[in-house]
Amino acid sequence: MLSLRVKLTLYYLAILSAVLLFFGIALYWYLSASLVASIDDSLASYASTIERALKSGMSPGFSGEDHSGAPNEEGHIEQLRIAPEIVQVISIDNQGRITDELSSSMAHNLPIDIPDLKKIEAGKPEFKTVTLKSGEQIRLAVRRAKDPDGDYFIRVGQSLAPVQAARWRLLLVLGIAIPGALLLGSYGGLLLANEALSPVDRITRAAEQIGAGDLSERVPLPDKMDEIGRLAATFNHMIARLQAAFERQRRFTSDASHELRTPLAVMRGDIEITLRRKRTPEEYERTMTSNLEEIMRLSRLVEDLLTLARGDAGQAALRCEPMQLDKLCQEMAEYITPLVQTREQTLSYQPPAAPVMVKADAQRLKQLLLNLLDNAIKYTSHGGRITLGLKTEGQEAMLTISDTGRGIPPEDLPHLFERFFRHSRTTADKTAPGFGLGLSIVKWIVDSHGGKIEAASKVGEGTTFTVRLPLLGADQMGECR
Repeated sequence: MLSLRVKLTLYYLAILSAVLLFFGIALYWYLSASLVASIDDSLASYASTIERALKSGMSPGFSGEDHSGAPNEEGHIEQLRIAPEIVQVISIDNQGRITDELSSSMAHNLPIDIPDLKKIEAGKPEFKTVTLKSGEQIRLAVRRAKDPDGDYFIRVGQSLAPVQAARWRLLLVLGIAIPGALLLGSYGGLLLANEALSPVDRITRAAEQIGAGDLSERVPLPDKMDEIGRLAATFNHMIARLQAAFERQRRFTSDASHELRTPLAVMRGDIEITLRRKRTPEEYERTMTSNLEEIMRLSRLVEDLLTLARGDAGQAALRCEPMQLDKLCQEMAEYITPLVQTREQTLSYQPPAAPVMVKADAQRLKQLLLNLLDNAIKYTSHGGRITLGLKTEGQEAMLTISDTGRGIPPEDLPHLFERFFRHSRTTADKTAPGFGLGLSIVKWIVDSHGGKIEAASKVGEGTTFTVRLPLLGADQMGECR
């Protein structure tokens, strides 16, 4: 299989060959036509001069082979550019018979075709090329003239041997120059191909190292950001995204394994301790209750993981229907109020001035509100305040959940929606339950509905989550269907 360098060189060579061939043919045709046209002009001028001389009663003079001149209207000799080698005057009568003929010695070798002569119009020379028995080509100009005694024809000719010699010399030059130009062009094309594809070689080597598992490898960017430079930059950006994705996947797998291992270890420890000796029914019941709690915890974890996995694979289809968002918010506020009261907190709902209609999956929006409200309750101390607000802005419904909790450090805000992320070391709280998947699910739900979610927080003052969803009838850019 030919390499790209060889293919580019062959394409370049094919185009160059076509151009040189066209140029050679055009040059050969132009030179031939120019030389013949020059001879035609000289012959026509000479025939016209002879006609004027005959009409004035002067002799055209056919005494010799060298006809380098012809008499002009004043009787002087006019030097012509090319003197004809053949000069012939033919007279014919009305019956088409030759009545008189004056010619130079070479003219006797040329046949006379009377029907062709009669076709010539007076005053317009006719040109043609004839080949003698010797193989020599002669260019002829025939002019028809009239006098009181009848029509006569002036035929002058010139050998095309010099023209043929010039053509052969041109063909020889082209036969040497064109192959030489193609040879130099192919070498130059190969150099250009090597220069153009050297950055591609660097990209290939980097890709081979990346294929071996080194995702930190990057392609050196050229000095000029041309097409190859943009390709290298795009390649580096793609590898950076792949590296980040692999790191997230590795961290996700590690965190999921850790979260699954903890409840399993608790369950195994409880069962092993219980089975070391006989226990009372109350002790067995306590062990079973503890295991049931861990099983329920594992079930929630598996359900959350399954939700995110289906969302990533595009298999979690939403059942979007027109719904009244303010009514759903009112229901969720009433649903979670008992949990708020157990922590001696306050939950207030700020309804919109008018009903807010959106096209959404009601169950997923319930899950979104429950996760955000649960987080607000979880990270707000006793006696704190939680606010659920809803209003419209332009073509969007803006949902806000605010609390007066401990807040989130600035270094944690960019990672809030990452899976299994709960807090940094500075905000670690072993008493806060959960797996760090709630906000990831919230983010997926918002994105699936074509919305946006933002978080703002100040340490010691509280946190506010803002969710924006398209109103019913607005253009939705998400995957809600």
